[in-house]
Amino acid sequence: MKQKYMQTHLEKEIRQRAKRDFFYICVIALILSCISLMTEVDLFERLYLFSRQHEHWEMDEITLIVLWFGLGGVFYASRRMQDLRALIHEVSDKAFFDQVSQLPNRVYSLECLTQMLHRAERLGCQVAVIFIDLDNFKMVNDTYGHAKGDLLLQVFGERLRHSIRKSDIVGRLGGDEYLVLLELASEDELAPILERIKSIQEESYRLDANDLSLRFSAGVAIYPYDGDTATDLLKASDIAMYHSKVTRRGQIELYTPTMAEKLYARYQLESELKTALKNKTFNMEYQPQLSLESEQIVGYEALIRWKLKGKQIPTTQLIQIAEDTGHTEEIGLWALYQALEDAQSFLQADQQLGVNISPRHFWMSDFVYQIQRALSTYEFPPHQLVIELTESALTNDIYDDVREKVTALRSLGISVAIDDFGVGYSCLGRLKDLPINCLKIDQVFTHALVNSERDRYMISTLITMAKHLNFLIMAEGVESKEQLELLHHLGCHMAQGYYIGKPTSLKKLVEQMASPSGL
Repeated sequence: MKQKYMQTHLEKEIRQRAKRDFFYICVIALILSCISLMTEVDLFERLYLFSRQHEHWEMDEITLIVLWFGLGGVFYASRRMQDLRALIHEVSDKAFFDQVSQLPNRVYSLECLTQMLHRAERLGCQVAVIFIDLDNFKMVNDTYGHAKGDLLLQVFGERLRHSIRKSDIVGRLGGDEYLVLLELASEDELAPILERIKSIQEESYRLDANDLSLRFSAGVAIYPYDGDTATDLLKASDIAMYHSKVTRRGQIELYTPTMAEKLYARYQLESELKTALKNKTFNMEYQPQLSLESEQIVGYEALIRWKLKGKQIPTTQLIQIAEDTGHTEEIGLWALYQALEDAQSFLQADQQLGVNISPRHFWMSDFVYQIQRALSTYEFPPHQLVIELTESALTNDIYDDVREKVTALRSLGISVAIDDFGVGYSCLGRLKDLPINCLKIDQVFTHALVNSERDRYMISTLITMAKHLNFLIMAEGVESKEQLELLHHLGCHMAQGYYIGKPTSLKKLVEQMASPSGL
């Protein structure tokens, strides 16, 4: 049910003008009445005499006709006033309320915020502005369609409104962005409300017989500490939200001045990324993978690298920026094509090439076709390619689509590995139904292998499970001989890490292979 929280300035001005006009009309009518009483006006008598003198004019009938037209005019005017009010209400509704969620839109939300700030200034209280942005909502529209996406936005808005007090305001700024406005008598009131808003993420949504989880990032700015105008507070809360999205998804961050500096640096990185995409200034490195049984190099993992002004940008940061700016597919395709081209120089017939694919790229509808096209371009044998996916790609929300794509890749002869296994959203129920080839154990377990009996037991359990499911197991992050020997003792099939070999550029890799000692 839509609620109208407060009047706009225009509504207040119209109401005040109507009151003034009514007052002036009453005063003028009273003055004219007094003048009429004080002067001897024989209007009625003269009208009576005129009607008697002109009896043949049918004055009674003429008077009645004028009366009927007058009553009809009053009725007509009354009906048109009702139509005008309905029209004004409809125009106001479309001008101030979002038609999808039935919540106040950006214009009305900022109007409400401005009035709340005026009231807070008079009363000496605080106002909290919460900027909320849904994570990966584009995937929902792409998967389920915009109609279902709009329904999800409406349900989320209702849950958000029910999580706050009746006196608070929830608005939709547009797209997948929401604004929550709180009037606070003290800062102690804020924490419980933020917890209730945060808990909405634990509730699932039912779409096409699937239970969908919806996460969001949120930022909070507080008047008068973070700004004293609606524009300043909205900007501060937006910066805090963006900081949450980049660093701690699913959390609600309070604004601090240092966030603005980090955001500026982030914008600079995004600008540099666009330049790097245009000029293709990325480069690839390749890390060897060792078979613990034959002690031979059985493959390489292709790793994208980006140097900016002589400084290496962390790969996780590169991927995050690419996802936020919508360049994931472009960078992923470049890395795939470059890796297949480079592999012609060093990959042997009995070795495989692992290429990392981000979940967002994998979820593209034409992903399998893109892989086929890349293989065809370089006439690369499909059985030598390994597509590496993180566990986040195996989400329940589009699991059927994921299974279809993995099955299609396997039918082409391409291997599929689950990267960083054990630290994401592991679900054994999904693994047993997926035709994957390999599980890559995250380096967190490998690093703790020597000193932690629990981690040794966990890896041993994973290896046993993998053997029963006909999966290969590869341990990542091997950095010592002791770790390698323990993995071999536990029955791990393969390993990669700095102890086996660091990521190497194509030039150095080819030089190493050309040397008498080999790699």
